[in-house]
Amino acid sequence: MGWFIVDGHEDVAMTLLQDEGRDFGAPAPTGRGLSLPDARRGGLGVILATIFAPEGYWHGRSAMAAAREQFRLYEDLLDKHEEHLFRVESRGDLALCRAGGPIGIVHLVEGADPIASPDVLDWWVDQGGRVVGLAWNTPNRYSGGTNDDRGLSAEGRELLEAMHEHGVLCDVSHLNRRAVDDVLLAAQGPVVASHSNAHAVYPHRRNLVDEHVRAIADRNGLVCVMLHDDHLRDGRAGIDDVARHIDHFVSVAGPEHVGIGSDIDGGFGTDRVPSGIDSIADLGKIGETLLARGYAEKDAHAILGGNWMRVLREALPA
Repeated sequence: MGWFIVDGHEDVAMTLLQDEGRDFGAPAPTGRGLSLPDARRGGLGVILATIFAPEGYWHGRSAMAAAREQFRLYEDLLDKHEEHLFRVESRGDLALCRAGGPIGIVHLVEGADPIASPDVLDWWVDQGGRVVGLAWNTPNRYSGGTNDDRGLSAEGRELLEAMHEHGVLCDVSHLNRRAVDDVLLAAQGPVVASHSNAHAVYPHRRNLVDEHVRAIADRNGLVCVMLHDDHLRDGRAGIDDVARHIDHFVSVAGPEHVGIGSDIDGGFGTDRVPSGIDSIADLGKIGETLLARGYAEKDAHAILGGNWMRVLREALPA
């Protein structure tokens, strides 16, 4: 079966910068899973490609310097592969996306460290930033992250207001429980978790509790399963483990509020990805597994791409 896949979280720039000399236009090297040929072969139609620039992560470079470098890298990719990749800037652009190409790129800012203040958010939108996670693992001026228990700051609330004004979605995947609570109280409009799994299936600090899953669904948002063994189960995972997390999210939120955010190559190799998935070319196997478990075709297609398309259409300008 042909799939139109939206991958809600791919660290394309990060992995290309860390693997010096790697060509996104060539098949992924052994142990890696991101490449343009794999994306096309796998039926990807939209990629949420990250700007990953937490303060202090990039060997002493400032968060803003690291973010600018990643934007430049994406510009080079779009120029080099203009036949197959383009930046999505409107709802109309989404209609141009096809399984296997042309593939639309939407930027997700993973950790708002490089956003100097809420009043400069328009610059980020102009660069293609349409989704923002307020913090990564460590806290910043906007919010606590995965590895602490701080909530949303006053400046974080101002950033949420600016995001709503600009049609920018808030991503809660790397926020701790208190910060997620704060976002769900303060944010207007849909909220997404671009790459998170179900805490009820496998307890992990990065995984979402049911209370938050329900609240995100109530806001017409999206919770997206990620493909990192450490967040799926104890030990090496398989595609059935991915399906179990999807099953749980569906039982709590309904199939219309569940998606995929693979995070493949997001700081780990394919040896830490469920067996049976060797690259993003294999994401359609998740859909086949859902069908084998009794999912309706329309629901499987929604989870692999349709739900992300709905959320993006609502957020993007006409």
